[in-house]
Amino acid sequence: MIFRPHPGRQTDSMIKEKIKAALVKREDAKYEDMLEDSLALYNNWYRIHKRKVSEKLNSTDHSGGEKLSSEVVRYSHLRSYLLSGAEFPDIIIACDDEGTITDYAEKMIKDYFAANRNISLVYGDEDRIDEKGRLVDPWLKSDWAPDTFLSTFYFGSIFAFRSDLFTMINPGGRTATDYEAKQSLSADREEEDKAARSDLDDAMASWIYGKLCLKMAQAEGGFSRRSNGRFPIGHIPEVLFHRQSKPVMWDSRLIRDSLTGRYSQESAASRLISIIIPSKDNPKMLLRCVKTIEQYTISSPYELIIVDNGSSPENRKEIEGIVRRHMEIAEGMASYLYEPMEFNFSRMCNMGAEQANGELLLFLNDDIEIRRPGWLSYLSEKAKLPYVGAVGMKLLYPGSDIIQHAGVVNLKAGPVHKLQYMDNTDEHYFGYNKGVRNVIAVTGACLMVRAEVFTDVGGFDEERFAVAFNDVDLCYRIYEAGYYNVVRNNMYLYHHESFSRGDDRKDEVKSARLSRELETLLRAHPDLYGKDPFYHPLLSQNPVESDFVIDMEEELIRDEAIVMVTPQRFRGRLQESWIDPVLRLGVEYANALRDWYLGPFAPFATEGNTGYYIRGYSFVINADNAVYERKLLLRSSLDPAVIYELPVEARRRDDIAANLTDQINDRLTGFFAVFPEGAVPAGDYTVGMLCRDRTSRQRLLNWSDVTLHVDE
Repeated sequence: MIFRPHPGRQTDSMIKEKIKAALVKREDAKYEDMLEDSLALYNNWYRIHKRKVSEKLNSTDHSGGEKLSSEVVRYSHLRSYLLSGAEFPDIIIACDDEGTITDYAEKMIKDYFAANRNISLVYGDEDRIDEKGRLVDPWLKSDWAPDTFLSTFYFGSIFAFRSDLFTMINPGGRTATDYEAKQSLSADREEEDKAARSDLDDAMASWIYGKLCLKMAQAEGGFSRRSNGRFPIGHIPEVLFHRQSKPVMWDSRLIRDSLTGRYSQESAASRLISIIIPSKDNPKMLLRCVKTIEQYTISSPYELIIVDNGSSPENRKEIEGIVRRHMEIAEGMASYLYEPMEFNFSRMCNMGAEQANGELLLFLNDDIEIRRPGWLSYLSEKAKLPYVGAVGMKLLYPGSDIIQHAGVVNLKAGPVHKLQYMDNTDEHYFGYNKGVRNVIAVTGACLMVRAEVFTDVGGFDEERFAVAFNDVDLCYRIYEAGYYNVVRNNMYLYHHESFSRGDDRKDEVKSARLSRELETLLRAHPDLYGKDPFYHPLLSQNPVESDFVIDMEEELIRDEAIVMVTPQRFRGRLQESWIDPVLRLGVEYANALRDWYLGPFAPFATEGNTGYYIRGYSFVINADNAVYERKLLLRSSLDPAVIYELPVEARRRDDIAANLTDQINDRLTGFFAVFPEGAVPAGDYTVGMLCRDRTSRQRLLNWSDVTLHVDE
């Protein structure tokens, strides 16, 4: 007999399916609410930060700033106002037409000028108000960066200046009688009427950018070598303006006739460039590098200097042939320095520099492949400038649009390559990967510098940085000498990274050496510890974060807006059947907060906020991740039966979601947890994750290979 349920009667399985569907719907709705909250994370953090800023302002003496008069002028009115002949206040604050100045902006600007009497031009940060009234898209800017300025008007929506600076530069070349000319004033009013509210026409934008700000920056020494470490133009690292729309990036085309460092055929043909290539036992790779140099170098005269620290006889013979071939086919100057010795990149580069005849030195890896004409001129047109130090170029992974290098950023944990592994076809952080940028350092895989600057700072450090961080150390010393380092992200080369020496991270001995050399680097430049004038202090200090973002959770922890949770002893029994690789777990940090804040080589000097911090990501393959409750597990290395658990805070991780295809609700795959000192006994703990399906009895368990050490 076959049992057939009555059409109006539901079986137990049907009821269970309906109940589960309702539970899934409920969890999905909760997840959407959490996702919506994650979009407001910056908005929520800013409210807390604004309170801190206001408290600080309330306890500050403003007597100096209050003595200065000021007036706020919108961009579309700025030219008419300045050329009207009116009596000006001490300070003129210029801002975009669309948007609002923050409550504290005017007070901060006046206080800044009162405290910095030698500075007459300053700009600030900004963000945007979205259609729901939330604050989004923070644009946190670098300190004064002359080459970034020449690439794009990064002052953006707000800047301020002393009125006497304007009268000194007299933009547009007008005379006193012009101020009274009705025809001139009429023309100004007509342009003002035509100006778009948030996107000024080219004539108006060009006047603000090139005739006003560029000339003021030049008058203030913005395109000169710094003295005493002083930046001639000010930056207030706080949000001073809330935009109402996405910014329109004004570029260098608006300052056609005034662009400092513009390439010219005459200039390129007058400077000999010495291309120094360290190479050992890589004749095929070296040949490709040399051939692409020959193919894509147009007008710049150059010489090749190959430095070899001990290739085999067979490879030495091939390299000698490469040099002869170059001299015959390319009719170029070339030399081959062969000296067997232990690998010392700094020594090899210095040897090449000693033999160089060029005014400009280009240190180039043998695994570089050139694919764009004019590449050498792009480097030299910046390197020749008196205020510029080292110049590098954006490097991509071979045959791809994936970024390998777009400039070095100095974090508390040490130097990192920002935007590494990100797609160059996308525009990152207000065009950072597309323009010319000032950075604190560039990679030695492609580094050009004037010979005189290289000599003045002492060249590469052969004793302390034989293998790693020699390029960063050189750039730091160049920066400390008052020069501006540059990366040309508007041009790229291919870099077959680490072919010459392999990946240091895969060798424990080399990794230990890297750690020692990193500590040496940090100790060699104590004034730069955790500081990078071209990287905003509120941007993430997480070395695994490739993009330019505020690390909201770190800032919330620092502001003590996150409540620490005490881990609880796990009382149940973990089943072996729960362990399943479908639960993916990546632990990116598990250590003391003091190391996170200040790096591994600095004392923890801040009261409070002591404890332990764990962060990473996790997701379940081929599943709806909204239904899982996640708990971090800490398993004692001394007694695996001793396990602690603690809940995690979900974190939006678009970088992880971008690489996932079969998961549902995969935006909140990130997690973090903070717990106080003394919450668990001292010792080592393996970090794991337990996921409980809220719509069923399913449990998933996985352990990472990361160990958390808890101090006594």
